[in-house]
Amino acid sequence: MKYNYLLPIIHLGPIGGYQYNQSLPLDELRKNIIGGYAKIEIVRNIIFNNKILLSKKNTLKFQDGNWFNKKNALFKYKSKFCDKTFGYIETNINLIEGKGFFSHFFPSHYVNYTHTIKKSYLSCGVYKYGDPRVIMQMENFAKWLDGYPAININKNSNLTYSLIIINPYVGNNKYFLELKNPNFETEIVVRSRSVKSINLFNYINKNNWTGQAYVSGNKKANLFLVHHYNSDPKDIITVEHSDPYRAELTYKPNFMIFRNSVHKFYKSLKRLSFIF
Repeated sequence: MKYNYLLPIIHLGPIGGYQYNQSLPLDELRKNIIGGYAKIEIVRNIIFNNKILLSKKNTLKFQDGNWFNKKNALFKYKSKFCDKTFGYIETNINLIEGKGFFSHFFPSHYVNYTHTIKKSYLSCGVYKYGDPRVIMQMENFAKWLDGYPAININKNSNLTYSLIIINPYVGNNKYFLELKNPNFETEIVVRSRSVKSINLFNYINKNNWTGQAYVSGNKKANLFLVHHYNSDPKDIITVEHSDPYRAELTYKPNFMIFRNSVHKFYKSLKRLSFIF
């Protein structure tokens, strides 16, 4: 099977004077090209409150083992120092000429957020749609659920986490935030193609708290967790992505155990025949 596109990925937009720096992983991308030739289009959209602030299209060409227009693999976008509200950046890759891609999954890569005086940090992107784990969730539970296992709120050090919920789809969506120990749940509405930030500092009544947070809904969102100083959300320490609840078996069926045993025995016989 071949594809003429890659699944779009979403990155968190920069705030507070930070610059977003993306360098596409060309070595991994070339492995996904069928044949020795491809001309691809890269579309990057910066979206804020349901509006496209910037849309940039570039092309890359791969031929006879070499990339042409390699500078177009690089993309930079700098926010204003006064920007306090997150947007998001969507990257699409489409095939213009060539036989196609082996896979429609975007090669994993990190982007770098840099600042003239503040700490730089890395972050990876998440799929806008098509994540097999989310598809499995919907098939088994008819809902989307993402979480993060180790959030730490330290009021004495003025450190907190904010949940950044991105709704990259057309139409408002409703989600539910759930905290454990203390047990807490609230409803959140994120508007069409917009971002909502929730500072967990305001929901914790302890000076020092470590716990888990979950966000769920009937439709998928893209969830990031920003570790920052409570007094200044623009003073960022790290940005993490959430992990989906996996609809996988927590046990091995008896037939699977038997099949694995037969496979191991067969492999051991092959090794013995090679030795003798």
